[in-house]
Amino acid sequence: MALFGKKKAEPTEADAGAAASKPLSDPRKAHSFFEHARTVHETSNYEYATTLWLQGLARDPASMTGLEGFVESAQAFVASRQKFGPSKDQEKAARDIKAATPITRLIPALLHWGTCPLDAGHALKAIEAMAKVEGLDLGEQMYWIGEKALAAARRDPKSKKDIFVRLKSAFTDAGIFDLAVRAGEMACELDPNDRALQLEVRNLSAQATMSSGGYEKTGEAGGFRANIRDADAQRKLEEQDRIVKTEDVIERAIADAKENYESRPTDTPAIMRYARALLDRGTPADEKAAFVLLNKAFEQTREFRFRQLAGDIRIRQGRRKVAALRAKAADEPSDEARAMYEKGQRALLHLEAEEFEARVKAYPTDLSLKFELGRRFFDLGRLEEAIELFQQARRESKRRAECLSYLGRAFLGLGWQAEAIETLREAIAAYPNESDDTGRGLRYALMEALEGFARESRDLPAAEEAGKIASGIAMEQIGFRDVRERRAAIQELIKELRANV
Repeated sequence: MALFGKKKAEPTEADAGAAASKPLSDPRKAHSFFEHARTVHETSNYEYATTLWLQGLARDPASMTGLEGFVESAQAFVASRQKFGPSKDQEKAARDIKAATPITRLIPALLHWGTCPLDAGHALKAIEAMAKVEGLDLGEQMYWIGEKALAAARRDPKSKKDIFVRLKSAFTDAGIFDLAVRAGEMACELDPNDRALQLEVRNLSAQATMSSGGYEKTGEAGGFRANIRDADAQRKLEEQDRIVKTEDVIERAIADAKENYESRPTDTPAIMRYARALLDRGTPADEKAAFVLLNKAFEQTREFRFRQLAGDIRIRQGRRKVAALRAKAADEPSDEARAMYEKGQRALLHLEAEEFEARVKAYPTDLSLKFELGRRFFDLGRLEEAIELFQQARRESKRRAECLSYLGRAFLGLGWQAEAIETLREAIAAYPNESDDTGRGLRYALMEALEGFARESRDLPAAEEAGKIASGIAMEQIGFRDVRERRAAIQELIKELRANV
């Protein structure tokens, strides 16, 4: 069955040969995509980060790091747009990924499951697609998704027997007997009269017992969790998946992560797990410990992501300080409190610019990072440096209108009205909605540029165009910024210029 649109044509012998020539796994290439995905995720561009994780997984489907990172970005993307399902850009990117045929079928299945995590049907399709990837051990990935699929199906009041039966069959085929038993038991609850199913589940239960919970030895068929039914191990797994964690759960997670790290102090996943456990609790002492840990890891490995996460801690701390200064200035209005707040804001901008400069240097082809650095330079008044960055970042289509907006305002700040006018016209043409706040902001900036040009060049048409824009904004939203005052000033300018014609 086709996953997207029309059913694709059956592969030819040439297609089969080409697919066979592609390696199923290339961890080295995957690593670069995963690193890029982490960077993009930290800038909150979750849509693009999700696609980058999938690009990496296409090159290394057996990477649990890649799968976990993909799910984190996909769920953040869903939360940010408050809508389940992938975007059209994500679907297109998934279809365009080049890899061996079983993997090209797996990637769209993962995308739909990751952006619809409560849909057990999408999870099932991802598991079934994984089962068709021969030559790689994806048992751990199937188990990880399978647990979430069962939980989602269990919570869904509309779930039918069929979904549990299909999950049971998929788990059985993969040799994941303990999950097969759980799925079968849930199916039996929905149809207690199905004697054949009950017998099959009893046989599966015996098989699960004989295989000691399944997957005893890493490296063997799906082997990754010895004695998965062990109560303590199961508790840890459930606690890791829990969204809202109690204090005792957090304490155990930190203790477990610390023990794991101390036994493998140079292991990247162990370092990341310990750092994230500390940051989950997030006390000042935890942040300090995580900062020291990440900087040490960076010095040892020279992996920039450790340096970046340490920088994120500095930024988070700086933002908290500024928030406290802002609250103080609001509660106790005074020139001194206001000055302290503005000084804190400026210091935070310098700190963020310093961090993003380092990231741009580490990832020079990442246009989203250049955009973020350009924003900081713009706010600091470093306009020519900001212009250079925005001119590069606008090559990314998703940021084009925003980059053009900043470019136009930067030109305006330098007093280059003609350049500002041309750039802002281009920004307005690229932005889809001229009547929302962003669209009005672009038109307001063009109005400013036209007014400035009219005053400097004594140009009546420019003043008249500025007046029309001001009137249009005022009719839509008369309280938008100072548009009433600006409209009045432009009308006076028009009268003056007409009198001199």
